Order: sequence, then C-alpha cells, then structure tokens
Amino acid sequence: MSVQDGPGIRTTVFLKGCPLKCKWCSNPEGQQSYPELMHVNTLCKKNYECVAACPYGSSSRNLIDEDSYPVFNNDICKSCETRECIESCPEQALRFTGRNITVDDLLKRVLANIRFYKNSGGGVTFSGGEPFLQTEFIKNFIEKALPLGISFGAETCGVFEIEKVKEIYSKLEFLYYDLKCMDGEIHKIHTGSTNRIILDNLKKLAGINPDIIIVSVPVVPGVNAGETQIDRIASFCKECGIKEMRLLPYHSFGRDKYSFLGREYKMDDGVSVSEEETERFVSIVTGHGISCKAE
Repeated sequence: MSVQDGPGIRTTVFLKGCPLKCKWCSNPEGQQSYPELMHVNTLCKKNYECVAACPYGSSSRNLIDEDSYPVFNNDICKSCETRECIESCPEQALRFTGRNITVDDLLKRVLANIRFYKNSGGGVTFSGGEPFLQTEFIKNFIEKALPLGISFGAETCGVFEIEKVKEIYSKLEFLYYDLKCMDGEIHKIHTGSTNRIILDNLKKLAGINPDIIIVSVPVVPGVNAGETQIDRIASFCKECGIKEMRLLPYHSFGRDKYSFLGREYKMDDGVSVSEEETERFVSIVTGHGISCKAE
C-alpha cells in the first residue's frame, strides 16, 4: 500500500546493501547487505531474557550500569540463523531487518495485489539500500512479472554498473535518481564517496531516455541547502535533458533507527530547511525550465 514511491498504489521492494553511507539516511537498516539485529529500546523492559537465550554470547548486560539495555555484538548476530533472542523477548523489542527470499517468493507476494496496481495505475518499485546492487534478482523478477501486466519503477543513489542496469532501465516506467550535490569533496565527506560515477551514470541513462528520470534532491543543510548549490544541480540536470525534479527537505525521522542498530546518528541536532527556503529552491529549478515540487 505504498503511495509515495511512484504513481498509484504500489508495493515497494527494499533491497539491502548500499555503496553510500549518507549521514542523513532515513533507512540505515538498508545500508548493509546482510540481515541485522534491531533492538527497539522503546519497547524493551530490560528483563534480559535475550541474554539468557542467546547461545552464542552475543547478548550481554552492561556490568557497569546494570539498569542499562542489553548490549549486542552485531558481528555475531549477522551470522545467526537460529535467532533464539527474538523468540525469547516478551515485548517483541528484537527483530531482524532483512531476509533472503527468491524471485518466486516475491512474485507470490506481488500477485496478491495485482488488482490494486491495475485499478490505480500502480505497480512495483525497487528501492533500498541500492537496488541496482542486485541487478540479476531484479532482471529475473521483471522477466516473470512483466507478461502479467505489472509495471515497474526504481529508486537509485546512482552508484551502479551501467552495463548491468541498461537492460532493466528499458523496462522501467520511471526512475527516481538521487543527486545530492555537485561538489565531489563535499559529497565524499557526507556520503563516504565522491559523486563522479553518479554524475556519469545520470548522463548515460539520460542519453538513452531522459523522459522517465525524476531527479530527487535531498535538501540537506551543510551539503546543498543553498541557492548556488541548487542552481548548479538544476543546471546539470538541464544539460542532461531532465524534465522533472523533486526536492526532499531534510528530516530526522530515521534518527531512532540508528540507536536501535547500535550506531551513531551523525547529523547535527536542530538543523532544518524552512518552507520559505524550499519554495525559493523550487523557483530556482523551475527557472531552468524543469518541473519541480517539494515533497
């Protein structure tokens, strides 16, 4: 019942694994390629049943602060297949994010909703993480689902092998393409990678067909939330023949997930993008003749 990841009613398939580590990522559980243990401390009652249940010594108590939450060793948890801790938790504060499924498993899930897709103009959206790290899975799924009248879209960070994506690209109804900023060094500081391959891949896909590409710009203070930065992005998109962009003002809705995963949220407290700034940025983009809206 996704209605935000493309037109109509959709099923969004989140594929785990991402080559970027954006500081503001709202889905950090999608960054690693393997299933991860998530401890939802807002549900935890600190009864430590998980400590007693784990046969691998992954779960333990903090001996310095005995009233603290259980501590987990994620290096052990990622290879666990028995998951006794989850079954032992009466509050259901433990869960694994991600699981292995086959193309046929996914097809069964999708076919149950096919009437909703056809009646609303919806379909399936591949997201992540970075879905194009798993191109063979996507290609095989499309080969089975396309004859059934299902349409497809995807969301990408732009880091992928272009030759592996071209065949999939021709089958997509739309592609949301993330473009964070034009400065390679700033991009590397905040995402862990330069933007060279992202810009190159956008040019190459736009050279094939620019009409299905919608460039998504997360507007983030300290990264690109300025008139000059937005203007540079819009100018580049104009050169590529992009006709539509969307601006996504920064939010911290994913903050709690980091602590649930035992990680640190690295964005500064209190940063935001005002509606007035966002409207000004939209005007800059439309000034280049590109359709644009803020979401």
